[in-house]
Amino acid sequence: MKVAIPAWAGQVSTVFDFARSLVLVEVHGGKEANRSQIPLDEGPSILRAGVLSRLGVKVLICGAISRSLATVVAGYGIEIIPFVSGMVDEVLDAYLTGRLAEARFLLPGYPAKPTTFSKRRGGFHFGYQEVGRRSGIVCDEAGT
Repeated sequence: MKVAIPAWAGQVSTVFDFARSLVLVEVHGGKEANRSQIPLDEGPSILRAGVLSRLGVKVLICGAISRSLATVVAGYGIEIIPFVSGMVDEVLDAYLTGRLAEARFLLPGYPAKPTTFSKRRGGFHFGYQEVGRRSGIVCDEAGT
């Protein structure tokens, strides 16, 4: 499975729409197997969804993300874990160990509970979520 984290100076980029690079991590058996840094074009941010898809990304861990870009990314079947802040290595470790829902990884000024985006029948959905085992953040059916 591949996990992408937009990065700047070793930290999760504040806004995915404007990030200049991605840390792409291949995860096997719950552990990091390979890591690379991928530059992102300065073109329209909406094109980033296609880049993620072509790279085989299954999970995007990011800071803020615009609703329009999140809709397209989710449409590719990519799980989005937004409003995350911190050093990339610490965030990745927290994701792999199910601790990403800890308050210290929450982007300042964003919802008090962890959230995720999902594509559901009838359109794009955004809502508060419960803490899960794999990523630390999951999407429940009711979106509450």
